[in-house]
Amino acid sequence: MSKSFRVATVIVERKIASPLDYEIPEKYLAKVQKGSRVSIPLRGEICHGTVIDIKAESTFKTLKPITELIYEKPLLSENLLKLAYWMQEYYCTTLYHVLRLFIPKAVKEKIMPKASVFLRLAHSKEKTANYISKIRIKSLKQAEVLEKLLKSTQGLYQTQLLEGATFSLSSIASLVSKGWIKKEAIFFNEPENFFQSPKKTLSEEQKTCLDAIEKSDGFQVHLIFGVTGSGKTEVYLQAIEKVLKRNKTALVLVPEIALTTQLLERFKARFQEKIAVLHHKKSQGERFDAHDKLLHKKATIAIGARSSIFAPMQDLGIIIVDEEHEGSFKQQEENPFYHARDVAVMRGKIENCPVILGSATPSIESFYNAQVGKYHLSAITKRPSQATMPDIHIVDMKKEYQRLGGFSHFSEILIEKMKERFSKGEQTILFLNKRGYYSSFFCKGCENIITCPHCALSLTYHKKENILSCHLCDYKQPLPRSCPKCHSSLLQYKGFGTEHVEKSLKALFPEMRTLRMDSDTTKRKKSHETYLKEFRSGKADVLIGTQMIAKGLHFPSVTLVGVLNADSSLFIPDFRAQEKVFQLLTQVSGRAGRAEINGDVVIQTFQPEHPIILKAKNQDYLSFYEEEITSRNAFEYPPFTHLWKITFTGTQEKLTEESAHKFRQALMKVAPSGYHFHPICPCGYAKIKDQYRFQLLVRGKKVLAFNKAIKKVQQMLPKIKATVDVDPNMIFF
Repeated sequence: MSKSFRVATVIVERKIASPLDYEIPEKYLAKVQKGSRVSIPLRGEICHGTVIDIKAESTFKTLKPITELIYEKPLLSENLLKLAYWMQEYYCTTLYHVLRLFIPKAVKEKIMPKASVFLRLAHSKEKTANYISKIRIKSLKQAEVLEKLLKSTQGLYQTQLLEGATFSLSSIASLVSKGWIKKEAIFFNEPENFFQSPKKTLSEEQKTCLDAIEKSDGFQVHLIFGVTGSGKTEVYLQAIEKVLKRNKTALVLVPEIALTTQLLERFKARFQEKIAVLHHKKSQGERFDAHDKLLHKKATIAIGARSSIFAPMQDLGIIIVDEEHEGSFKQQEENPFYHARDVAVMRGKIENCPVILGSATPSIESFYNAQVGKYHLSAITKRPSQATMPDIHIVDMKKEYQRLGGFSHFSEILIEKMKERFSKGEQTILFLNKRGYYSSFFCKGCENIITCPHCALSLTYHKKENILSCHLCDYKQPLPRSCPKCHSSLLQYKGFGTEHVEKSLKALFPEMRTLRMDSDTTKRKKSHETYLKEFRSGKADVLIGTQMIAKGLHFPSVTLVGVLNADSSLFIPDFRAQEKVFQLLTQVSGRAGRAEINGDVVIQTFQPEHPIILKAKNQDYLSFYEEEITSRNAFEYPPFTHLWKITFTGTQEKLTEESAHKFRQALMKVAPSGYHFHPICPCGYAKIKDQYRFQLLVRGKKVLAFNKAIKKVQQMLPKIKATVDVDPNMIFF
């Protein structure tokens, strides 16, 4: 670098509106680059920041010097900086907020990988069993620890030992100190001893799909529209193989951690190359290790969830977004509200590499882009080899309730088919997109529903913990003995979740082994991997779960899927509601009959004649798309316009609503013509964590022009607390 370029423009990790200029000391002149991470002085303390520009001079006469270059190699490449600038403009946010996504906390704080604790028995199994019988009465928890270790062949990691256990670390520590358990530190790496599997012979449709990808000259978006179980993953694998041969790298995005686990196994069985895994259940040390391997090209394949799109890939040759329609690719928790699929398309354009979007139920926007020629469309209409699409049965639960004379989780046909599968040694998946035991708790006297004191949501009963819990803010309280409003003792439960289904199934079929996968049972690290491996290995007959089990998973022995309440999201006042129900029903149905044995799907509904239910039964995506796109066009909704959801929050309900109206009026004055402003209304969740919430929806065609108007109003009314979501995934909640 020329000595005349001595000024670095830095985005400081503080909520400061603009980047700041700093002098580059002589010793760092040849080292500080765009994307470098540095320490700088600010207001009497040392802060960290990212260099976004190097220039010859500053508008300020005196500059403070950079105090330290934290990493020798820049953490952000030129292409990642270009992506950050695009996100800043498109998602109507600041570069400060965007760059927080690009550099993980583990990298910022240099949190190195920690050793994992491995535990094994210190004595023979016979001696240990005798000891257990002696201590069982006085030290039950310690006995349980030893019993769990007895069942393992070589020992367990401490995290595995604690999985689902009632004992704590103190019980383990006591046994270590007494000499009954040996403890050792192991620096954990993903196991490499996978049997290498040869690539499979592709069908004609798969070959056509792969050929189209290979012919891509630089950037092009390919949409693979393949039925469930059609072998899209094999196309991904063979496309990546060709990319690696050119000394390029591959980035694969999946919507769920559960899919990361299964996909990783297939990738490791195919490739000898190092693979980095990126998702929030990894420890900070593991995240640092993965980031470092990708930054220095010690790993050439990255697999992960939404935030993996910001991985520091070197020589990126292909980006794959599996199950591209999934809503979990959209960040909805905090600013910036980006969509990983859309960011992937822009990153592919910047890196000049192909982007592969795969789904059996593509989003309306992606399929429309393929129809108008913006994306290249490849269809895979059949499952490979002997596998066939499942037979789908619709059950009218109103008639079932009349026949049974009351409520039941399971229809007659579902019960019979579960019995049949169990007798043959086959497996069943039961899907219900609601966790907990009961959905709500109300008073029969005054009809008051017990709600969260901090949110506009009823509390859910969790039987295992015997508490009422809020699924928005995690507030918990014990069961009340009487109604807090009228003090009546006539309290009753309503609705049900996966925990209740599991108990009911065990009462009906005590001999059936069950596993339940939802956010309650998968809180611990590696719990997803553990449950999926247990189910795949035949240690359970029935898997009960929420949407985390609904897509992408491959279990050859699953020949029956039961959808217990297909109507739960059908009538939400959101323009995407029917699309999401169709996608979910089609995807969960696709878990059945993926091998040689034919599969069945039982969909239980109170709306058996609803068009979406019938289209899902017939797996008729094209018919669904034609109706949906016609409706979207008529009402000028995406993909024919863009949407903005501006959410206003505050602790005072009336003041928050008034601020929302004030913002809307100001925005209407400065916005370009051609934008449709909806009225201010409460959000679907009108209060979360003591914050009242109102929203403004706007529809229009040009994103950047309207974003400029929003930023202008934000500067005019800085005290109004508003968040901007461009292209929201949900408009109701």
